[in-house]
Amino acid sequence: MFKKGKKLQIILILSLVLTLVFSGCGKPAEPADQPEETPEKTNEEAAKDNESNGEPKYGGIFHSYLDSNFNTLDPAFATADRDGRMVALLYDSLIRYDTEGKIIPSLAKSWETPDDTTLIFHLVENAKFHNGNPFTAKDVKYSFERVLDPDVASPRTWVFEKVKGAKDFMEGKADIVEGIEVVDDYTVKITLEQPFAPFLSMLGMPAAHIVDKNEIEKYDNQKDYALNPVGTGPFKFVEFVADSKFDLEVNEDYFAGRPYMDGINYRIIKDASTSVAEFEAGNLDELEIPPADIDRFQNNADYAPYIVKKSTLWNYYIGLTSNKKPFDDIKVRKAFCHAIDREAILNTVLRNKSVLSNGPIPPGLDGYRDDLNPYPYDPEKAKELLAEAGYSKDNPCSFEFLYADSKSNVALIEPIQAMLNQVGFDVKLGSMEWNAYKAEVRAGKAQAFYLSWGADYPDAENYLYPLFHSSMSGGGGNETRYNNPEFDKTIEQAQATSDYDERIKLYQKAEDIVLADAPRLWVYLGINWTAYRPEVKDVKVYRIFNADKKLDMWLDR
Repeated sequence: MFKKGKKLQIILILSLVLTLVFSGCGKPAEPADQPEETPEKTNEEAAKDNESNGEPKYGGIFHSYLDSNFNTLDPAFATADRDGRMVALLYDSLIRYDTEGKIIPSLAKSWETPDDTTLIFHLVENAKFHNGNPFTAKDVKYSFERVLDPDVASPRTWVFEKVKGAKDFMEGKADIVEGIEVVDDYTVKITLEQPFAPFLSMLGMPAAHIVDKNEIEKYDNQKDYALNPVGTGPFKFVEFVADSKFDLEVNEDYFAGRPYMDGINYRIIKDASTSVAEFEAGNLDELEIPPADIDRFQNNADYAPYIVKKSTLWNYYIGLTSNKKPFDDIKVRKAFCHAIDREAILNTVLRNKSVLSNGPIPPGLDGYRDDLNPYPYDPEKAKELLAEAGYSKDNPCSFEFLYADSKSNVALIEPIQAMLNQVGFDVKLGSMEWNAYKAEVRAGKAQAFYLSWGADYPDAENYLYPLFHSSMSGGGGNETRYNNPEFDKTIEQAQATSDYDERIKLYQKAEDIVLADAPRLWVYLGINWTAYRPEVKDVKVYRIFNADKKLDMWLDR
C-alpha cells in the first residue's frame, strides 16, 4: 500500500473533481449507476410501479425526446444507438429480443436448423409494409442482399458475410447470394459457409430489419431513402425536422397487434437541463435522469415511485494500444491495471451510480462470471512491474491518455491520472472533439484511450470477437491492436461450436486469455435511470438497445 499522505492527496483530488462533475448542467457521457450493496432487481420488479391495476386502453400520444438528431432511418446504415432504437419502431426483423435479450419470433413465426449451417424460417402471412404492400420472403432476400451490395456501401456487411456466397456477391462474381433462398412466399432458407452459432441472434440487429424494394428504388440515390422510411413496424413515419422534432403515428394494421398508443412525438433537446425542466413542467412523459439529478429525483416522493432503473450491457473500459510503446510491454499494461482504484472512482466520482466491471462479458449474458477480479488495486505491485519493465523515478513511464472532451470524462480521468502518476507513470492528458477522437483511436494513434462497448446482439461472442480478434483491428472494434493467435483460435472454435454449454466454456476460456494479456482495463457497467409520468403504464425494460417496440406501454389519460 502507498503512504497515508499520498492516499490523502488522491482523496482530495477526487473531492475536487466531484465539484467539477456535479456543478455543470451538460449531460455526462457516462450513465449513472447504483450502490453495490443494493440488490439488483429484475426488469419486472424495476417497472412494477408503472404497472396499472386497470385494463390497458388505446389512445394518446407519448411525448419523449432525443438528445441529438439521428443519423439515418435506413436499416442498412443504422449503427448508432439512437438510430437503432428508431429503426425498431419503424421496421421488423425475422427475430427480436425480449426484455432479457432472449430471442423470440417476429416476422419469422418459427424456424428450424436441420444442420449446423442451415436455418429455415417460416414467415408470418399477415404483415404489410406501411404503404400496404404485403411482406413476403422476397423482401427478406432483397433486404439482406442489399446490405451486402458493394454499391450500397453499408457499414454492416459483416452481419451477413458468413452466408454462403456472400463473398462472391460482394466481389461482383455473382448476381445473387447463393445462401439466401426463397423457398416459397413465406419460407426463407439461409445457408452459411460454415457453422457460426451466433448468427441467429444477429438477425435482430438493425441491419437485418426488412425494407420494401419498391420504396428503396424510388430514389436515384438510396441515401435519400434515409429520411423517408417505410417498414412493417408498429409505428409509421410522419415528419422529421432537424434540431426540432420527430413524429410517429401508430400502424393500425400491425401484424402482431396494434400498439396501445396513437403515436410518439420526439423533440430534439440537446441540453440535459432543458429536458429535466420540460419533464418537471409536464411536457415530457419520460426523462433519462442525468447523474447529477438522480439523488434529487430519488428523494422526491412525486417522482421516486415512477423511476425505472435499467442495467445496460454497456461496458466502459480504458484501452491500451498493444503494438505501441509503452503498452507493447505486458508488464506495463498490468502495472497500469493494478495502479487504479476503480472502486474509489466509482464510489466518489460516479457516486455509487455504476457497477464495477471486471471483464468483457457483462452480467446478463451467458458466460458471465461474478468471481473475476484479475487486477485488484495494488499500487505496490504496479511499482514492481514498472521497475521490472525498466522504469524508475528518474525514468518514469510516459504516455498520453486521450479522451473525448466532456466535463464528465475529465471528472473520471483526472483521478486516474493522479493514481497512475503515484506509482511511476508520467501521464499527459489529451482531450479531443468526439469525431476527431474516434478517428485517432481507430487509426491506432492513441497510446491509451477511454471508450465503451455495447451489445449489437445478445451473445458473449459480441464482446470478444470484435474487440480482440486480430482481423478486427481498427474500425472493426479492436482499437487496441491486440493480437494473440491462441485467442483467435479459441473464439473461432467457439463460433463454430453448436453445443451450447461447450460454446460458453470456450467464451470463458477466450475471456481468460485476454484478461491475462490486459489490452483493456474494464472499469464499470452502465445503468440508466428513467423517470416516467404517473400516467405512463406497463413500461418494459429491455437490455438490448433496439428491442423496445413500445407494444405494451399505454397511457392512462
